[in-house]
Amino acid sequence: MDAFSKGQEIDRVITVPDMGVTMTHFTGVKASDYYKSAELMAELEVALFKRLNHDSVSISTSLRGVAEAMGAIVAYPDYNISYLESPVITSPKELDRLKVCNPLTDGNLPTLLKAIRLTCDALIKDVDVSAAMSGPISVAASVIGTENLLKWMIKHPKELHHVMEVVTESNDRYIDEVAKLGVSIGFADPVSSTSLLSVKQFRAFSLPYLRKNIERVTKKTGGAPGIHICGTSKDIWMDVVDAGISNFSIDNAEDIEEAKQLIGDRVIITGNVPPVDVLYLGTKEDIFNSVKECINKGHDSKKGYILSTGCQIPMNTPIEKIEMFMQAADTYGKYPII
Repeated sequence: MDAFSKGQEIDRVITVPDMGVTMTHFTGVKASDYYKSAELMAELEVALFKRLNHDSVSISTSLRGVAEAMGAIVAYPDYNISYLESPVITSPKELDRLKVCNPLTDGNLPTLLKAIRLTCDALIKDVDVSAAMSGPISVAASVIGTENLLKWMIKHPKELHHVMEVVTESNDRYIDEVAKLGVSIGFADPVSSTSLLSVKQFRAFSLPYLRKNIERVTKKTGGAPGIHICGTSKDIWMDVVDAGISNFSIDNAEDIEEAKQLIGDRVIITGNVPPVDVLYLGTKEDIFNSVKECINKGHDSKKGYILSTGCQIPMNTPIEKIEMFMQAADTYGKYPII
């Protein structure tokens, strides 16, 4: 991974399945326990790496981590991913309640920072370790609620911009602390998807704040961040690339070949085996065929290609399915690709 990041020649396609909390069944722990334990988070990453030998591991805030640190109430089911129970505020009249979070004391962020440290201690000599967090518009969706977010774009744009400023500063505070740990940082930003927002809405309410967070990461870590956007995103690819990212992970709703042609000369392309239809529900043949197709499309992208899933692998996906994914990568991903 180090050679790849430096633009040096490598002998195979870098492979990084998108996992995390949805693989807690592999270590036999409850998701609710995992979320609250830095040790369990690190243990899962270590166990997965020992089994799969993939090229990068990551500790994520989830979509709600920073919002929770700002005061949102998050529910933690025993055997499923966390979800928003109640936002921080629901009315523009409550704006004075919004406060920039302190990642050293607020919410679950101290646990996440400890998990990153523990994972680095255990694995940094063997594999790339990174941190993942939500883009500011995705955090805002948990701060005021997604429905309110969309309404405020029309009815209360000024107030929404205030929310975005506070969220962006909260993200920056977390970025600062993660950067001290010496790891790279990437964003997951599903609310920026054009499956949800118009391009105009994205440019008005997401892009300016996303750009600020990207600039903060680049300044503090010395490397530009990557980003994953769920659903459709082609109409904003150029905007996001212009904002300064280094790696664009695209959902399986989009086409790697098209991404390669449009932005592959500027950023690494990552993706995009369908996590549900292929990895969770598919056969070994389905997995091998999909991996082969992705590699054939992406391997010659000018800035590089990383094989991954189109989004996070679903909860309770058998580890054997992910082993098939890794086996297919080994089968079809040796350079030169024929």
